[in-house]
Amino acid sequence: MLSRTVRAVGWAAFALALPLGAALGQCPDGTPPPCRSGGPAPSARRPTAAPPLDDRTWIVVPFENVARVADIDWLKDASVNLLYLDMSKWSDIRVIDDERVADFIREVPEARGGAQLTLQSGMAVAKRAGAGKLVMGDLLKVGARTQIVGKVFDVRTGQRLRTVRQEAANPDSIMASFGLLARGVLNLEPPTGGASGGIGTASVGAYQAYISGVSFLNRWILDSARTQFTRALELDSTFALAHYKLGLVYGWESPGNGEGPRHALLAQRLGTGLPARERALVAGYAAFSGHQYAEACDIFGKMVRADSTDVEAWYNLGECNYHDQAVVAIGGDSSRMAFRGNWNTMLRAFRKTLELDPTYHLAFPHIQDALLVSSRTGCLLRAGETTCSGDNPQVYQGFLLRNADTLVIVPVNMSRDGAAYVAQGIRWASEHAGAGNLEEARRVVDAWLLAGPAEARPKIAYARILLRMGKPGEARAMLRQVPAGATRSRIETANFWVDRIEAAIKVDSLGEAIRVADSLRAMTDTIDGATTLGAVVWSALGHPNALSAMVRKSVKGPPWVIRYFDLQARAVMGAPNDSLFEAEALFARNVTQAQGSARAAQLIAPGLIWVDPKLRGNRWPATDTTSAVPRLRLISLLATGDTARFHTALVRLDSIANSLKDEADNGLALQGALAHLVVADTTGALVLLRNFQSTTWLKSPLLDQLGPGFSFSGMLWAPTFLLLGDLEAATGHREAAVSAYRRFVGLWQQADPELQPQVARARAAIARLGG
Repeated sequence: MLSRTVRAVGWAAFALALPLGAALGQCPDGTPPPCRSGGPAPSARRPTAAPPLDDRTWIVVPFENVARVADIDWLKDASVNLLYLDMSKWSDIRVIDDERVADFIREVPEARGGAQLTLQSGMAVAKRAGAGKLVMGDLLKVGARTQIVGKVFDVRTGQRLRTVRQEAANPDSIMASFGLLARGVLNLEPPTGGASGGIGTASVGAYQAYISGVSFLNRWILDSARTQFTRALELDSTFALAHYKLGLVYGWESPGNGEGPRHALLAQRLGTGLPARERALVAGYAAFSGHQYAEACDIFGKMVRADSTDVEAWYNLGECNYHDQAVVAIGGDSSRMAFRGNWNTMLRAFRKTLELDPTYHLAFPHIQDALLVSSRTGCLLRAGETTCSGDNPQVYQGFLLRNADTLVIVPVNMSRDGAAYVAQGIRWASEHAGAGNLEEARRVVDAWLLAGPAEARPKIAYARILLRMGKPGEARAMLRQVPAGATRSRIETANFWVDRIEAAIKVDSLGEAIRVADSLRAMTDTIDGATTLGAVVWSALGHPNALSAMVRKSVKGPPWVIRYFDLQARAVMGAPNDSLFEAEALFARNVTQAQGSARAAQLIAPGLIWVDPKLRGNRWPATDTTSAVPRLRLISLLATGDTARFHTALVRLDSIANSLKDEADNGLALQGALAHLVVADTTGALVLLRNFQSTTWLKSPLLDQLGPGFSFSGMLWAPTFLLLGDLEAATGHREAAVSAYRRFVGLWQQADPELQPQVARARAAIARLGG
């Protein structure tokens, strides 16, 4: 029990090697956030040469609502889906799915603009798709009856082959009428044993809600999509496609929620009568939602090989490769490891999705998610595991290096070969791979903005990239373009507010940051799984009590575990006390007995690294002088009193900090400065702190997790500025000291009472310096 308890709260220990930041964040199901071969960035689709006409390929274009009757207007687009599903039951023809039809209509000048499709424009769409047969039609409602007319054309000759009519006596018979119309369109009888209900529902209301939900989902308006799919299932609980799409929504909104997998399995069980393509989509997603990523990728890979224009299959192929964290031996050779989920394949799949349909906005976020992290986390799966868990000891990490337009990610076993990981990090920095990935992410969002210029999400995404580039002013200006209420869920709103807070802090609009952070905390206290987010942001503004309450609530384990991580979090943000060292000693002793001193040192590392060593005296409960992690090795050598090796390790840390001087800070400046002060090297400390102020801080995400327990980047900002102010004042740099002190006071101006003595000291220093 001890081993599992400690690992559960200390899974991020390996973040101490080099800046990892968001790469270490995980959703509740263990997958990377968000909770859900390289090439050029996606752009608006450039039409390629049309394929040759295929007499066995059919395309249905939207039927025309002849009398413009409002209550059947939904059938205009639904007609394509309804006929596609019914006609797809025949195996000797190919019918282009409704989402791809919409893409072709956007590509053909004659068909753009939403006007009524003429025969000429319909023919142009068919030729663009390579379809030898075209189906157009009319809808005419008179009283309660709806007449449906389908017209079949030979695209090669332009001749009408036949006209088929069906009449629905009432709304409930409309979908059945389309089933009969499909038979007449094809002039064939259904195959022997063929299923009769290709749509999967006999309820008009359920189908209408489903069509509306698909439209919302593809535009990533998740709350509205969830409402519509839920409505569809209220009307017909056996509607397999609605279960499938609702599972997708849950996968994005709340990945740890069991409702997503439940709906995916229901879709598979209820969808046996669907056309082959839809059965494959449902089966693949059921595997994906159960974390059977290899099986899911195999299904979706076969689908895109069978039809390279299948937008939804490409999208799902990207999804399974993005989320699969498993690390496997290449060809069974354990000396050559790779991530099973290939992020180059993922990027290629999402780009292909967007090439085929630039408005398929679900494909944009994970491209950005991947390119904004510095490294990727994975594990060697244990028997019975389908995904990485927080207590898996076989943790692997690999930096996102680049070879031209291709990502190069080599997983390193962090418990055995931390030195190789450090070497990767230095290469990542020296080759400016992070900057290259950020620039590619920016191009992706450029395309997203082009596809949806009025939408909020690409603007939020662009602002986040600008923050990572160290341009908070530009990020804030972009965030201000997002209208109130544009974020459609509370989780989205919370993340949006975090970006606003970070940008406001970095442009010295601290009053705004405090107001938004106060609202954020109030909101996240009512969102399952989001309490940590609000508490950590609030702690960065000087409120350790909120963080303590969250730690006591969220950490599971014996009292000595909870007490230690509470005090460790407070100490990291600049509020250490003697109780910390007492709790730390007990924690380290218990962990050492169960897992060894090296593991104990890993778990208490944040307290060792970011608490001023002068406060400790000789109280060093656990160390690891053989650690491949430069930070931990440095502080461990200091604890042993090995002066010569400590100096060598400090030179090594300075070299790493220099290689990362243009990247996010991730706590290097504060630790390095404290280490230089141990040997009375104020100049060396100031080099690190000044670069923090001018460069690395501006690129540091507020919520980057730096180590085990609750140590986040934003919690170090105020202590780092306070130390900078002290050193600038001590060396006679009055204006620089006042600037640093003011930043510190601004961050903690409303801090909890226990921190107010430090605020008062900084205010007094400002007055003394004439600021």
